Amino acid sequence: MKTILSIVAIAAVSSSASGALVAAWDFQTTTNGGTALLVSPSTPTTLVANFGAGSLYLNGTNGSSSFFIPATGSTNTEVNAFSGTTVNADAGIGLSTTTTGAAALAIANSSANGKSLVFLLNLTGLQNLTVSLAAQRTTSGFTSQVWETSSDGTNWSTWGSFTSGTAAGTLATAFATSGVLNLTGTSALDNAATAYVRVTFTGATSSTGNNRLDNIIFNADVVPTPGAVALLGLAGLVMRRRR
Repeated sequence: MKTILSIVAIAAVSSSASGALVAAWDFQTTTNGGTALLVSPSTPTTLVANFGAGSLYLNGTNGSSSFFIPATGSTNTEVNAFSGTTVNADAGIGLSTTTTGAAALAIANSSANGKSLVFLLNLTGLQNLTVSLAAQRTTSGFTSQVWETSSDGTNWSTWGSFTSGTAAGTLATAFATSGVLNLTGTSALDNAATAYVRVTFTGATSSTGNNRLDNIIFNADVVPTPGAVALLGLAGLVMRRRR
């Protein structure tokens, strides 16, 4: 009896706390209402998640900076769309594996040093937010990305950062499987109905320097229901009594 009850309790909690997709951007897929990228000067500055639910802002709202896009052409633009990668294109989610055309978001130009984009997510009933993405930089592109979190869009806490280099998990000069960027789970946004994630770019040294971002995936754990937690506690009590 105690073994069966323990298995049932563990299964219930495991099911309630399993990882869940929050939002993902491949910058191409529109079947779920997501925003597709276009090259400058038509690059959108608000991009709805291609999978899950969330929005990405580069227009000066929700704590983001206003990124410059010229009225015509792409001269001095601070945001653009370039070819992408299959790196981190999770097939289980359905992220696009098309890499040509407007397939990756490009933050460009040393004039954008110190500017920030912001993801807006809903983490109601979720905890331990994680993020993974593919990224590359040109030799004169941004050498640092600082990632921060906020539950009000005003007060920010550092989540982590990525810097240039050749080791796995750094901003390499080419998309690479070993260079997938990951930030481990943060509890700062647990159960936040309005969760902000801000990314600030620095270190670019020319007007053509850029970072490309592609296949950005936010996941989180489902908060266990009170009933599942109570069941696990009951299983533990039964096991102690049987001993």
